[in-house]
Amino acid sequence: MKKSTIASLATFVVVMVLGVAYLTFSVVQYNPFRSYTTVNFRLDNASQIEDGTSVLLRGVKVGNVVSVTPADDQIALKVRFNDHYKIPADSQVKIEQLSAVGEPYLDFLPDSLDGPYLTNGATVSPAQVQNPLSIPAIFKLVAGFSSNINSKQLGGIADTVYEATSNTQGALPNLSTAGQLLSQTILSRMPGIRQMLINTQNYQSDMDWLPSALASFGPAATQFMDLDLSALKKLVGVMTQADLPDQLKNTINPYFGRLVPYTNKLLPNLGAIVGPLAPSIESIEDVLPQLDVSELLTQALNTFGSNGANLTVTIPAK
Repeated sequence: MKKSTIASLATFVVVMVLGVAYLTFSVVQYNPFRSYTTVNFRLDNASQIEDGTSVLLRGVKVGNVVSVTPADDQIALKVRFNDHYKIPADSQVKIEQLSAVGEPYLDFLPDSLDGPYLTNGATVSPAQVQNPLSIPAIFKLVAGFSSNINSKQLGGIADTVYEATSNTQGALPNLSTAGQLLSQTILSRMPGIRQMLINTQNYQSDMDWLPSALASFGPAATQFMDLDLSALKKLVGVMTQADLPDQLKNTINPYFGRLVPYTNKLLPNLGAIVGPLAPSIESIEDVLPQLDVSELLTQALNTFGSNGANLTVTIPAK
């Protein structure tokens, strides 16, 4: 036999061995050293579960269903999973569908991963299993929902929508123009918007002080409110001791009440008196010279001096 033929046969054998090994250990995931835990279920309905249905633990596949058989008036399931995973015995089990056409799976949903755990041969209580809604049950719910809908009111809503959207062809060009203007405005302001976002990122990166500030703000605000409440209580005490409410009610309020008739008579006459005086008052600034107080003080010091009085004699010119 030629060496090339022997080499080809050897290569073929090696490829076949590697292919079978890949299919066995990677695709089929056969492991002779792996051990499993088998548990039993009793269900009222198989819910399309069959041999090979996936078994999950919080969404992670850990095993599959190995048998589905009728038992009296129920369905007996046998589930096998890798004993590397410890599933609590009180876990809730939810049967879900991957799609509307079926493809069910069992998902263990424990509240915690603490024991005790399911052991080989254990039986999961039917009370722990949540079955999915069947197709007839879904259609029954839909029928019940649709029967509660008032067709007359729904028709009124449709009529209102039709009336609101009818004869709006003339507004469509305006809406298109408004959309174009809005997009152009945003594009023209894009550098400013980009800079605003950059500034936002800059000050957000310097927010390490905020948690401590908020933590100190709470006690400070509480202290301020306590002081404010204490001040209000003291103010109420002062007003109560001074009998201010009664004073306002019995003394000041009647006094102002007696003044009202006089002010009603006086105000119209004041208008007639003050009206002619307004131009004269406005002209005072122009008639009277501006007084410089600093100059008056300087002249007074020059006249009297610091220790006595100075006499200034001015001889009038002939």
